Amino acid sequence: MRESRAERHRSRRRNDSEVSRFWIMGLLFSLLVLAFEFLIDIPADAAWLQDMEMALFSASFTLLAFYLLGLTFVFSRQQEAGKVNHQVIIYAWLGAILFHLFLLISNMSNQHVYKAGIILFLGPLFLTVYHFITYLSALRAARREEELATAASHERAAYQIILEGTKVHGEINRLKSAYPEVEQMLRANDFADKMERCVLEMQQYLQAKTITRKDVELLESHYYYLENLLVLAKQHPGVMESRVFAHRDDAHPL
Repeated sequence: MRESRAERHRSRRRNDSEVSRFWIMGLLFSLLVLAFEFLIDIPADAAWLQDMEMALFSASFTLLAFYLLGLTFVFSRQQEAGKVNHQVIIYAWLGAILFHLFLLISNMSNQHVYKAGIILFLGPLFLTVYHFITYLSALRAARREEELATAASHERAAYQIILEGTKVHGEINRLKSAYPEVEQMLRANDFADKMERCVLEMQQYLQAKTITRKDVELLESHYYYLENLLVLAKQHPGVMESRVFAHRDDAHPL
């Protein structure tokens, strides 16, 4: 089935948004890398370097665990998990964990190595944040499309009910014109005023900007009321007798 123009437009806008988001986060990550490399000086003999590496190692392990939990219980609800290859993020976290573990064991005294450790921590962190943002954006877009589809379904059902109700109202008016006793019956039982009020309320929904499920249920109640009036009108003794005599005249022509 070919995509409609609106679907192609939404798909193009979604792709443009994802590309823009990726380049913005990539630019921020590049600026952080350059800042750590050229603007921040880490003393090679600082006593807190091992504590920093231990903190980065623990944080990487913890964030990887939370990310795996997210894949299991959250992202699995989406077929494409936010359209991000989660295996790359997992491997990036594993690489960062192994690198921090290597620094803890080797106890090196090179500031560029520790800067690389910080960058290796920020890289998977940015990818994880990007995945969460992409997932939430895709989820919000899916909900928006579902809401639009539901609204269109409600409008279609409402317009169909209004159309059928108008036909029923026209049939009742035809019976009123052909059989005055039908109109007398409707007025005697206070059906006429309510019938016109129901028809007026139904026609007002043709100008409504949004139609909810409650509106559809209200229209259905008006339609069933008109249907019941039509049944009563057709079952009126005057209408029934006229049909019987008409049938006899057709069966026994002179």
